[in-house]
Amino acid sequence: MKKLLTILTPLTLMGLAGVAPAQAAIVAGWNSFNASTATYPKAADNVGANITSTGLDTAGINRLDDSVFLLGSLGSGGWNTGSTVDTNQYVEFAVQPGAGFQVDFTNLQLDARHDENQLNLVLRSSVDGFTSNLGTQVSLTTSFNTYSFDLSSLAPQTGPVQFRLYGLNANSFGVYFYAGNSANVAGGGFVALNGDITPTGGGAVSTPEPSGIVSLIAVGALGAASLRRRG
Repeated sequence: MKKLLTILTPLTLMGLAGVAPAQAAIVAGWNSFNASTATYPKAADNVGANITSTGLDTAGINRLDDSVFLLGSLGSGGWNTGSTVDTNQYVEFAVQPGAGFQVDFTNLQLDARHDENQLNLVLRSSVDGFTSNLGTQVSLTTSFNTYSFDLSSLAPQTGPVQFRLYGLNANSFGVYFYAGNSANVAGGGFVALNGDITPTGGGAVSTPEPSGIVSLIAVGALGAASLRRRG
């Protein structure tokens, strides 16, 4: 019996290797940059295959001069102190797959901190007109941490998609938002959209024909029978 398992196990693994799911890859990622001097929308630094356009933009928040991506200000242009989303204030990450391709998003990673007592972030998308939060609300701290927003609830997207980070519950208008590069973020930047990029017609993952699997099992069985005869 052990000899039979010895033969069948490698063959079974060979067959199953062909049906392993594709691994999620970076769709678009941005390295930290000077928010004050950049040209917007800013193209991604890391772009997945078959992604035709990307862009980072902001609205309603002052873009500040610093070695890391920095947003906020005293007074006008500061972060939202209310407990509900201000749809006129956000950081946007936009991507578009090429013709004939789709993106099945898995998550958005962000490495960030704030400088005071409180700033929360929520993520929404253009898929539903920016009405529902994706993943869970994030509470930043005064230390850099990598946060992940779950995007698995989205259906695969064939057209342009915009993701917007909204701030709320800032303890004052003067809270600063810092985002820096991190090895914990795919691509090594401060933000990354991750997912599977596949042809809309499917076929990206190799799947063995049933007859091929049957053949592998048959070969294993013949080998086992041969060992029994020799024994």
